[in-house]
Amino acid sequence: MARILADEPGMVDAFMTAIAREIPAYANLDARQLEEVRSLIVWSLRRVLELWAVDGALSAEDIRMFRGVGAVRARDARPLAAVLRAYRVAALAFFDRIGERFADAVSVRDLSALARVWLTVLDQSSEAIFDGYESTGRILSEDRERSLRGLLTDLLLGRQSHAGTLRARLRELDAELPTAFDLLVVSPAAGAPATVERAATAEQAAAMVTAALDARAAGEATDLELTALHTVMDGVGVALVKAVDPAALDRLAAGHGLTGALLTGVTATTAPRDYRLAVHGVRHASPLVWTERRMLDRGDLEVVALVTGHPDAAPARVAEAVLGHLAQDDDTRRTLDAVIYADGAAGAAARLHLHPQTVRYRLRRLAALTGRDPRTPWNRFVFQTALLAGAC
Repeated sequence: MARILADEPGMVDAFMTAIAREIPAYANLDARQLEEVRSLIVWSLRRVLELWAVDGALSAEDIRMFRGVGAVRARDARPLAAVLRAYRVAALAFFDRIGERFADAVSVRDLSALARVWLTVLDQSSEAIFDGYESTGRILSEDRERSLRGLLTDLLLGRQSHAGTLRARLRELDAELPTAFDLLVVSPAAGAPATVERAATAEQAAAMVTAALDARAAGEATDLELTALHTVMDGVGVALVKAVDPAALDRLAAGHGLTGALLTGVTATTAPRDYRLAVHGVRHASPLVWTERRMLDRGDLEVVALVTGHPDAAPARVAEAVLGHLAQDDDTRRTLDAVIYADGAAGAAARLHLHPQTVRYRLRRLAALTGRDPRTPWNRFVFQTALLAGAC
């Protein structure tokens, strides 16, 4: 025992060398962190030798100490697997050292007892470290999630308007906001209970949609980039998603009886207005809208805002959102205008002195480029409003 204790400095050096060699996460620790690891190894070695001498077991205080180690490692974001493996590597290095230097002084019985003590300590300490790491990790995760939701709320309400402040806040949360993201607002089915129950349903809807859409977005993100986040505001579920798959969203909405709005290309600067438009559109769209669409797009929302007198309404934005670059295409505009007012391709063809098939071709091209069929009531109204707004 005395000879082993006298070899403590060399034994600890051997432990540190083995850990750095076997575990990449420990090879890049700074001086302070290495000294901390060394102190824990010294304490563990002495404790094992003490227990070996008296055939004892770890005390409740020892267990609390190891649990504290797990908590600290969680705060340091050191991988749990690496932390636990470090103790196993140290155990192997210890027995290698015993075999090399003290084989003549340690009997088989003593070595068996030492192995039993070390393995027991390894088992109990690993469980305590795991528990401390997991418990602290859950708390940290919940705190970070709560903080990120608070950031999303402030962003959408316009309380996070200064770019420098936003960057600093993201740094504190160890996160990055995509340059542009998709903003999704989902609402419970019509007739759902009000207030608390409605908010709970909105929370569930936002969580479900976010989880389903996050998988695709995460594959395209950097390590720190936020790919999806959800919360409840104003009684509706709100989700920020890096890249929504519209087809997947439509299937989810249909399967769960949801309605809502999806805005793409949202930035930190445009988020407040986009959020206001989305909530207003979901609340004020007429039943006619929901017979044709489950998810309103930017064109739908701009039209609803304009015809209901919303403060954010802007005629120029309506034409841009609905027609895009087609707003500058005279043939398309004249064809669309003729179809709306002649109530069909045949009448429009007569007005334009074109063959009906030419008009139908232009309408198919229009539908493909805008995602709207001008033959349906709501889409026809949206197109008509965009044409009138563009002429202002």
